[in-house]
Amino acid sequence: MWHKLIDTQDGSIVRFCLKCKAPISGRPNEIYCSANCRKRSSEPTRNSFYSPTKRRENIEFFDRAKRLAEDLYQSRPPERLGYMKDLIEYARHGADAQLKDILCNRILLKPHPVQDRHLFCRRSRSYLTIAQAASNYCKRFWHANERCVVYELAKEPPDGTG
Repeated sequence: MWHKLIDTQDGSIVRFCLKCKAPISGRPNEIYCSANCRKRSSEPTRNSFYSPTKRRENIEFFDRAKRLAEDLYQSRPPERLGYMKDLIEYARHGADAQLKDILCNRILLKPHPVQDRHLFCRRSRSYLTIAQAASNYCKRFWHANERCVVYELAKEPPDGTG
């Protein structure tokens, strides 16, 4: 893979960095504009398209989120608030960092209604993802967003026993 050479109108050749596509000046054999671009180009890309490990981690992450939502909707409607309360308390005070990430994940909070149907419980948009359910719970009872509640930035809500 070689950097692009373009002849300009005045006959000069313009070279571009292989990493950031910025114009290069200097020696004719340079292919990167800086040492930073040279270093970044040698690092492996860490996303699910290139990395089977990252792909497996993402599958496990979203599978756990879907199982949590299924557990929520398998419980009877009067018990769902208790389930959400316990889940958020466990995320707040537990050492489960993945659960905190699931409840605050932006893809789970605002999934595409058609392309991300696999994230919804029973593949139906009539059900919320676990992050959307947590967000609704936090807004209703804590008057704060889910990130503030889960990461303990919001004050405890009044329980009515005061």
